[in-house]
Amino acid sequence: MMKRCKFTLIELVVAIGILVMIAAIVGISGAAFYRGYERTLKVTDRLKQYMAIDNLMDTHIRNMVPFVWADEEGTERLVFDGEENRILFTTLRRSYGDTPGALLFVRVFVEDEKLIAEYSLYPRVPWLEEDDESMPFTREVIAENVRMVTFSYAEESSETEGDVEFLEEYREEENVSLPLAILMKVEFTDGTTEQWLRRVAGTSRDSTFGLRTSPDANVGNDSTEDDENAGEAASGGTSGGRSGSGASGRPAAPVQPGRSGRPGRPGGGGR
Repeated sequence: MMKRCKFTLIELVVAIGILVMIAAIVGISGAAFYRGYERTLKVTDRLKQYMAIDNLMDTHIRNMVPFVWADEEGTERLVFDGEENRILFTTLRRSYGDTPGALLFVRVFVEDEKLIAEYSLYPRVPWLEEDDESMPFTREVIAENVRMVTFSYAEESSETEGDVEFLEEYREEENVSLPLAILMKVEFTDGTTEQWLRRVAGTSRDSTFGLRTSPDANVGNDSTEDDENAGEAASGGTSGGRSGSGASGRPAAPVQPGRSGRPGRPGGGGR
């Protein structure tokens, strides 16, 4: 007769111990992989949000231009309102087919822990409390898990010439033209904070939209002095080498008296 082989108690314990070790190694490796995968998803999602904010700043803030609209009393006012936690402005956009115009009216703010951007093809003026329902807009979620957004507005310093200061608010009632640049600071719910700074097209030194005018100049003011300065700019005089109505066919921007060649604000005077 053949004898039956049996496992001894020691062999059984050793086999169970080996299986337990293998299960522990697999479990630890799986948990580490899962945690790494979650971190990768979190970082990837945050990078996507950073890219979306970068796109907002590069596409809209950098292309911000001055635009005026008549209020109920017929006074032309700048369509711009810069608060500490929200901003409304006009920007250039690419025009396709039969879509109306090449301007886009943008409003950015935080709502329900989301960074929201609203876009409209029609003027959304800041001096009206309620928007006209006949002027529809689209809404885009730029980033989620956002605690707050803070805007700061760069302006020439009132104390030191040639220096720049950042204002917490930039109301169109107090400032008749655009700021030099805009700083957007985004604080997320996990405590991290990032910030973006962009110059605006309407006041940059090399922009198409020209130079700042004198503080007492009004929107659309065609004074003789402005015409003379525009002529000097067209002939390469005191405008810092900027061309006037040359090959581009654009009229030369007025030069601020006594401050030739400095960046300016079109369509309105400085502070």
